[in-house]
Amino acid sequence: MAQKNIDMTEGKPLKLLTSFTIPMILGNVFQQLYTMVDTMVVGRFVSKEALAAVGATGAILFLMISIIIGFTVGTAIVTAQYAGAKNVQGIKSIFATGFFIVLIESVALGIIGNLGIRPALILLKTPEDILPQADLYLRINFTTCIAPILYNIISQFMRSLGDSKTPLYALIISSITNIILDLIFVICFNMGVEGVAIATALSQALSAIYCLVVTYKRFPEYIPQKGQWKISGDIIKTILKFGIPMSLQNMLVSFGMMFVQTTINHFGTNIVAGYTAGNKVDQIALQFMNSIGTAISTYAGQNYGAKKLKRLFQGLKASLILNALLAAFLTLLILLFGKYFVLLFMKSTEVEAISVAIRYLIVVSVFYVFCGINYIFQSFLRGLSYVGVPTASSVVELIVKICIAFVFSYIFGYNGIWWAWPISWIITDLFLIGFYFIKAAPALKKQLKIEEK
Repeated sequence: MAQKNIDMTEGKPLKLLTSFTIPMILGNVFQQLYTMVDTMVVGRFVSKEALAAVGATGAILFLMISIIIGFTVGTAIVTAQYAGAKNVQGIKSIFATGFFIVLIESVALGIIGNLGIRPALILLKTPEDILPQADLYLRINFTTCIAPILYNIISQFMRSLGDSKTPLYALIISSITNIILDLIFVICFNMGVEGVAIATALSQALSAIYCLVVTYKRFPEYIPQKGQWKISGDIIKTILKFGIPMSLQNMLVSFGMMFVQTTINHFGTNIVAGYTAGNKVDQIALQFMNSIGTAISTYAGQNYGAKKLKRLFQGLKASLILNALLAAFLTLLILLFGKYFVLLFMKSTEVEAISVAIRYLIVVSVFYVFCGINYIFQSFLRGLSYVGVPTASSVVELIVKICIAFVFSYIFGYNGIWWAWPISWIITDLFLIGFYFIKAAPALKKQLKIEEK
């Protein structure tokens, strides 16, 4: 099978980033379809309580995914830098070491997750009427976490080599499978929350297997041969250098989500259900911003590894232009059709919950451009090996989000909580942009002058 990977070190940055980002957007949207379809099916075919139960697990599931993505993104950055430097043996070592990480991470998350689920849900003040269903949904997800871990590490590996299409194809196949299994388990076998959780696990396993098979066919030169399947201590250290700060960053974000979820839970099941529906629509929209961040991370990693520093400034400018265009499109789309998107997740008779969802979406969607700037600068700086700064920015975002959610909910009620998102994005942007202009940009320009001499 011929390779169809994108070399980010050659060509016009805006065209490259757009070509790479579009499949990424579609792939991330399809990945979100896992939980979105779960939410849609239980909201439409089970009950409002089942919808709230799945929604109440969001912060904890995000914590699990945060840990997974942290290490897989760490692996991706190292792979992109090695790819830019044409280091084939190094990429082979990353691939072999990555499988060791998959096994260790899946066992650890499975054990720790199952032990901590019920206490975590109680700590989050999950309403009693949805606690058993939320607990069951989470246990199935943590027990089968090896599937999303394997998919994420293989898909990130492929994207770092310039292939953003195969992960998309995998997600299209598995998302269709998930929809079919959801409907069979819920409607035919009346399995409720348990059915959608099992359907998700099986679908994620399918996407992981597909990506693994295609990797072996498309990138044979990077696959370790007999006798090369060895764990590299140096590679582990390098991956941990990027992965630990990334995981900590995502964990901090998830802790902020947990606090916000606790605050929302305090207002009852209707508000939880409305927030759940609105947040699902929001998460789909944010995949556009997230995809640009992943693209610029790969771009920065490859060009930094290839020592093409001038292209880094061009790529950053191109990514900001792309972000502004996509943010404007998404804001307009949600303002015009947000109500109809919300109705995908709940019955039209749930008037109060629908109203909650629409108010949430109006507040956050207007500020999407600032969220995109956040993703771009975090990913760009991480691609340049500034691993601590994005984590520090997440601390800033966490503190601001918690403070705003707490204070505004006390003053304005649950509608005040929604302002925690845009305000935290703007303040975090100021922190990241300030670091870029004070530290990162001058360092790059100095290094560029040295190389030009």
